[in-house]
Amino acid sequence: MKTGKYLYFLLAIFFSCAEKETKIIWVYPYQLKTELYPYAQAGIFFLTQDKEELDYSKWKRQSESFEIKGFKFEEGYFYKLKVEYEVDQPSQKFKLKSILEKQKDWIGSIEGAWQNISIPEQPYFPIFIRIQKLSRTLETYGGCFKGIIGMGEVGERKIQLVDTYYRLEADKICLGQSPIQEGGLSFVQSTTQYQLTPDGFLEFFDESGNLLIRFQPSE
Repeated sequence: MKTGKYLYFLLAIFFSCAEKETKIIWVYPYQLKTELYPYAQAGIFFLTQDKEELDYSKWKRQSESFEIKGFKFEEGYFYKLKVEYEVDQPSQKFKLKSILEKQKDWIGSIEGAWQNISIPEQPYFPIFIRIQKLSRTLETYGGCFKGIIGMGEVGERKIQLVDTYYRLEADKICLGQSPIQEGGLSFVQSTTQYQLTPDGFLEFFDESGNLLIRFQPSE
């Protein structure tokens, strides 16, 4: 009996003295079934990144056994966490030390398909976009351009439409016939703010507050 207690005591000391380290990770705001791009599906897997500063386009899907002990996930938020792990243990097991940031993702408020409408004294040609919440992508099509863009921060008013280009194509023949469309997607780079109007329109503005483009729901 004494021998058994002694062995238990030694094991307790051994595990309590196991080398532990801490690091910073970010947790994606949605659990997915698939990889992030191109067509994310809701699921049970966490996406994380080992970075001090949030990179909206670089995520690693974890396995089903991934765990952060003491962490309660709430969908719709980017989490910056300080976690602890044992050096000689699988990297799928962490213990939460502290939540450093909890950043709400407002992309769900503008999710869906949209078509632009004319603005007085601005040239008009049809542009269609689709905003996907789970993949955080902006699909553009219509006119001479089409593509899929990974979005950056989406706050209550602040927005970064393009963080990375997954695919962007231009029809050169179309542009030759309609050169006015050359700047058709310039709003993507210039937009820094957005608003949803009481009438249900989605409007994008530049950093000076100038209205760049106005959309209405297309579904």
